[in-house]
Amino acid sequence: MKIAYLMHYLGEDYEEVSENIDQILEGGDHVFVMLNDEKLRDDIFIAYASVPECHVSTVQSAALHGDLSLPRGTILQMKDALEYEEDADADFDYFINLTDGMLPVRSRQEIVQVLEQLDGRDNYIVTADSETSEDLKKRMEEYAFFTNSLNFQKSKMLQGMNSFTKNIVKNFKNRETDDVVVQTWPFFVLGHDSAEALVDNLAYCSNQFMMCLYPEELCFGTMLRKFSPAQHQERRLWITGQGDYQEQAVIQPVTMDQVLENPEALFAVRVKAKENLPVYQNVFDAYNS
Repeated sequence: MKIAYLMHYLGEDYEEVSENIDQILEGGDHVFVMLNDEKLRDDIFIAYASVPECHVSTVQSAALHGDLSLPRGTILQMKDALEYEEDADADFDYFINLTDGMLPVRSRQEIVQVLEQLDGRDNYIVTADSETSEDLKKRMEEYAFFTNSLNFQKSKMLQGMNSFTKNIVKNFKNRETDDVVVQTWPFFVLGHDSAEALVDNLAYCSNQFMMCLYPEELCFGTMLRKFSPAQHQERRLWITGQGDYQEQAVIQPVTMDQVLENPEALFAVRVKAKENLPVYQNVFDAYNS
């Protein structure tokens, strides 16, 4: 079983991100890492220059939650992985995204057992679609502003400015789509066919979700419904500090109690040394236990 992990890291902690990378590499997998901090990116690039299993994203080097840069950057990481396959005559069985602060909380052996049970199917959680929720289509068609601000997720002022300006623009222009818009948790386990489908249709991502509010919740499910031939399951493999993922909200740090109370979860979203050190110390080496 060969896994390509698509890592996105906000922050400047070299020790933390290098530990996370090393755990994946020790398991024999590849990591495609997108680092927002320029100095940290240079340091990781130099430190892992002789490690072919570590790939530092350069076509798009940074991303933010709530902004097109996150789904677009993640698909570009898949593109890097598929190009590596051709160059190295290798094949990845699954592609798993590790957004900022997400870590495996189970061993690689346990994760592989789940992937084998998928038998080529994808795994992601669908929460709504525009066939049953007209509001979802309206959200996709409206334009959001200021999402490329680092503080957009937390700033009430920026969010208020976004609401004000989008209502003005709405009177002049809205994008339209005939496609079914699908909302999902922004985490996934994708097989090869789905990764190829997303990469082959990168332009659709950019065109349809430019200036879209939290496009990582809409882009992947919509594109997979439209372009991928693969079936999918909806096993809850992820936990956040809120338990299940909450739509358009800042992800909260998980607690150790939540990890222990969710034995089916393979990944915890938001485990960072500066935010929840006891959890980080307990789970960062779980992958190779």
